[in-house]
Formats: sequence, C-alpha cells, structure tokens
Amino acid sequence: MNAYPRVVAAAALSNLGDGIRVVALPLLAATLTRDPVLVAGLTACSFMPWVLFGLPLGALIDRSRPEAVMVVANVGRAALLFLLTAALLADVRSMLLVYGVAFLLGVGEAAYDNAAQSLVPKIVGDTGLEKANSALVTAERVGQDLIGPAAGGVLFAAALALPFGLNTAALVVAVALLAGTRTAAPPPADSGRGARAVLTDMADGMRWLLRPHPVRTLVLAGAALTFLTMTWEATLVLLATGPMGVGEAGYGVVLAAGAVGGVAGAVITPLLVRRFDRWTLQVAALAVCALIDLTLAVLPTPVTAAVAWGGTGGAFAVWNVLSVTLRQRLVPPGLLGRVNSAARTLSISAVPLGALTGGAIASWDLRAPAWVSGIGLTPLTAGFTLVTRARRDAVPEPR
Repeated sequence: MNAYPRVVAAAALSNLGDGIRVVALPLLAATLTRDPVLVAGLTACSFMPWVLFGLPLGALIDRSRPEAVMVVANVGRAALLFLLTAALLADVRSMLLVYGVAFLLGVGEAAYDNAAQSLVPKIVGDTGLEKANSALVTAERVGQDLIGPAAGGVLFAAALALPFGLNTAALVVAVALLAGTRTAAPPPADSGRGARAVLTDMADGMRWLLRPHPVRTLVLAGAALTFLTMTWEATLVLLATGPMGVGEAGYGVVLAAGAVGGVAGAVITPLLVRRFDRWTLQVAALAVCALIDLTLAVLPTPVTAAVAWGGTGGAFAVWNVLSVTLRQRLVPPGLLGRVNSAARTLSISAVPLGALTGGAIASWDLRAPAWVSGIGLTPLTAGFTLVTRARRDAVPEPR
C-alpha cells in the first residue's frame, strides 16, 4: 500500500474515533450538568487550543515531516483517552476532568489536522488535489458525522467508558498505518532555531495570509460561517434531548442520519468542480447554510435537526475542499504549514466564540441560536457574493 491510501485509512480511523467522542463527551457533560453555558463551554475547550497553539504548531510543522507530527499527535490522544477510560471505570467524573480532556485532545487534533493538510501536496500531484482533499473530507464526514455519532450514542448508553476505549483503539491502529509513511525532510529554516525563530516564522505565515488575496477573503468568510453555525450546534444536544424529546442513543442517530448530507457533499465536490465554477459553489454553500438554519428555527423536530446537521455538513464539506485546495495551490510550499495554521486559527477561533455566544442565547430560548445563525448568514452570503464576484476567476486551475 503506497502512502496516499495509508493516509486516507489512518484519517478514516482517526475521524471514526473523533465521531464517537463528539457525541460521547457532550453526553458525559450532560450527565453532570444541564447548564447550557457549561455544556457549550465543552466545545470552547475543544477548540481553544487552535487559538492558543495553532500558529506555533504551523511553524513547527514547516520545520518537520508532517507525517511525524501526525503520529505524535495520535499517540498523545490515544494515551489521554486511555486515561479517561480508566477514570470512568473507577467512577471518577467531574466537569473539570471533561474540560481538561477536551482541551488536551484539541491540542492533538490541531497538530494532526494541520499536518495532514501539509502532507497531501507532498504525496499527490497538483491535478489530484481536489480528489485527495475530497477523500480526506469524506473520511472525516463518514467518521465524525455518520458512523461515529451513531455508535457513540449507542455505546455511551451501554457503558460510559466504552466509547472512549474504542476511540483509543482506533487511534492506535491509525498510528500503525502512518508509521510506514515518510516524506523528505524540509530544508533548514532561514530564520534559524529557537523561540525567536519560531515567532518569526509565525509572523511570516500570518503576514502572507493577511495580504489582499483570495485566500484571505475565503478565510474571513469561513470564520464568520463557523461562528454563526456554532451558535446552534454547540447547544443542539440540549434542544434534542429536551424539547425534541430525543434520548441519548437517539441523539447519536439523529446526527448520523443527518451526516449523509455531509458525506455526499465531500464525495461529489470533485464532480461539482467539473460542472460548475468554484465561486458559484462557494456562494451556494453559504446560502444552503442560511436556509437550513432558518428551517430548524421555525420547526425544531428530530427530522429538521437531522436535515440541518446534514445540510450544514454538506455545505461545509464543499466549502472546505475548495478552501483547502486553493491554499495548497496558492501558498508557497515552504509557508504552507504556517499559512494553513494561521487560516485554521482564525477560523477555529470562531468556534469557542460561537459556542459560548450560543450558550448564552440558548439560556433565553433553545431555538434562538438557530434564528441568530440563519439571520446572520443571509447578509454574509450577500456580502460575499458582492465582494468576490469581480474576482470569481481568481481561483487557479490545476497546473
């Protein structure tokens, strides 16, 4: 098996474990508290590492072999989940423990995801980038949104520790798959070694990203999209297990049923790119998110929750494949890790902010976050359309 299939297989297992945990951790938190702000705080803890460590991780990845970073990240996450499993078996539970685990897992996820985006151009040709990124996003959607959540809810209902133990096993196998992948070592960094050199590298990546450029526009629009979407996704567990009357296992099934849309979006993106221009697909992704959020706000049922989750996943899949591919084509190879990291840091900074905002809004009404997201995405879609229309052909074709 050559490098690319091994990387995709490792991504599938890593994301399967993540999908199990994405449901199991909020359900674990919900057994400890029903406070919407505290539950939303779990999402904030999961993504805060991107805000704190995203930029230095990008600088370190540009100085390393990305597959080595991915192996270290998965080993660390597996060890942490093993300890959480042991704690739950010993009946040790607290929100502080859940927050700490979520934060440290977020550090590993930030390192793994950033390194994976830097690895792809090293193992596939330019003409295969859309297909390769689509395969990785498909693995993410299948694991995190389809199989993982359904399994996570059922496993959690059977035994609190079971989903975290299986997540550990999936990461161990993923490490074994990645162990045989090896790319060329990067050239020595011009900035030298030490903390000052890393800071210089970080600044270079952020400066490149913030120049007037199609990449900057996509990143800023993506950050706004993420912020608004997270206002309702972070508290969906309370809306589902409360007014909707969905049980713990049923919540995972709702997410899994909706995940079909996310998987479909990732699978068909290469086909859509051959039929439509990329700008049209980007505008459509924003418009779809706005429409389905308003639908969930008007009619909150298990069916509309599944449709909202799936529609958002599909739109995000299309948006992410196009955004990542554009960065891989436009960013100089020696800067790719840093620019990817800067882009993800800006985008993912919106996750804890959106989650905490949604938690505060949901304290008033559990449907209010969906209203805020749908209404906010409407002018975002119109603004993105007007600002980018004149530069709709700026996205390069494969070389």
